[in-house]
Amino acid sequence: MVKVLHTITSFNRGGIETWLISMLQAIPRSQYEMDFCCKGLEVGPLASLVEELGAKVIHCPLGPAHIGFTQKLKQILIEGEYHILHNHLEAYSGVPVWISRQLRIPVITSFHNTQFAPQTTLTRLPFVRQMRSIYASISISYALRNSDLVTGCSQGVIDSLDPDGKKLQADHSLLYYGVNLPEPSTPKERAEFRKSCGWSADTPIILHVGRIIEQKNHLGLLSVFQRVLEEIPTAKLLLVGSGPLQSLIEETVAKRGLSNAVYLLGFRDDVSSLMSKCDVFLFPSIYEGFGLVALEANAANLPMVGSRIPGLSEAVKDGDTALLHDVLDIDGMAKSVVKIVKEPAYAQQLAQAGFTRVKDNYSTEVSAKRLQEIYNSFVPIN
Repeated sequence: MVKVLHTITSFNRGGIETWLISMLQAIPRSQYEMDFCCKGLEVGPLASLVEELGAKVIHCPLGPAHIGFTQKLKQILIEGEYHILHNHLEAYSGVPVWISRQLRIPVITSFHNTQFAPQTTLTRLPFVRQMRSIYASISISYALRNSDLVTGCSQGVIDSLDPDGKKLQADHSLLYYGVNLPEPSTPKERAEFRKSCGWSADTPIILHVGRIIEQKNHLGLLSVFQRVLEEIPTAKLLLVGSGPLQSLIEETVAKRGLSNAVYLLGFRDDVSSLMSKCDVFLFPSIYEGFGLVALEANAANLPMVGSRIPGLSEAVKDGDTALLHDVLDIDGMAKSVVKIVKEPAYAQQLAQAGFTRVKDNYSTEVSAKRLQEIYNSFVPIN
């Protein structure tokens, strides 16, 4: 049995956390015993689910001085007798790499984004933001030089880490993430869902799933939807997620007179089921490491319209499984949404192509097999 410790921020409802949970479910613990060390202020709302699956979730806060984190992580690795450290801390990845090298434990550092924006109120403050940026550059550079393996969830991520070809001295590899394939909703279930919302059975529903942060471009999303309403006045927009910009988005919805058409649902545990009942997935992000949620939409037979950015352009196939546009092309995205809603046969064509591509290349089973191959290259299963 191989013991792997993952270092993450916390188990929030995000793409990487969802993927890690799916790996716990897909990979036998009798072969790979995976546990988690969370450096955030708390372990996150999904931590209890992780523990139910048999994994340990250890809280190890990363304070400004790093001393307590360093000492505790060393202790966890030694007492747990872990064979591999799988490091997901991105901007803070240097410290786990330094610790693993001291203990001579192989370390895999995985990156999930092309940019590493601050996520807390403190780190967004002007001076702190600048200092964090300098720290992140040093930390990431150290991890790129000293990890035993660096993985990126897309080629776009790999390229962004070392655009000049000078930093990435460690071995590196792609590690695409996979998603589950949910049961499709029946026409009756789709109609009943709309009825439960007080809408007619043929109401077009556009869906977005993501944290309400700058990266996800909710202001652009609302602008696209406003253009859609000009062509399809009965359309509704559902926003799943929460975040620091929620008040701004709520105010914007009210100011633009969209309160009867836009609904903020907060976090949901039934995203796949919800996806299967909608008509279009709208995803105009400014940047994405891979866009795992776009794969979830494809897996749920939901056609997607989004931004043509690195990572997302790999997750979906423009013109085949999704329609992509420049992130500022509000009109183009709106026209694509309208086309999908008004042309059911074309929508079905996109949906079927997306489902097939996910099943063949990005299922949980495919991803789990690749992860096991990586671990086995460091510590072979007896």
